[in-house]
Amino acid sequence: MSQEKFEPCRRFAEAIEAREAPDGLLAPEFRIENVATAVTDQTYHGYDGFRQWRQDLFEAFSDDSRFEYDVVASTAGYDVAKVRIVGEGAGSGVPVDLRWAAVLRTRSGCITRVAGYATVAEALEAVGLSE
Repeated sequence: MSQEKFEPCRRFAEAIEAREAPDGLLAPEFRIENVATAVTDQTYHGYDGFRQWRQDLFEAFSDDSRFEYDVVASTAGYDVAKVRIVGEGAGSGVPVDLRWAAVLRTRSGCITRVAGYATVAEALEAVGLSE
């Protein structure tokens, strides 16, 4: 698969890791939804929602925690990725290795929706693929 195809995902992941907003990458109707087992289970909308999601997510982790993102499949406007945060708990210093899967929906080079899933298998199934 072409690396160009994954460009929105790559830029999105880089912005999260840098604790920045992905300027020009989110569609006006953007929303992000998490699985109930995630740090937060809210649904967030637009750029302000993205910023709040990022804050809610990272406030549980130390400042040097890493966000990792690896696209494992792609189909007709959807990318499926393994997601991971590695670091320590913000208050406890306890090692953390949080993993989940995400489906990113893109349109015209912009991300319209991100949905979190507990497993890659669930994320693949959500877009009609299987492991």
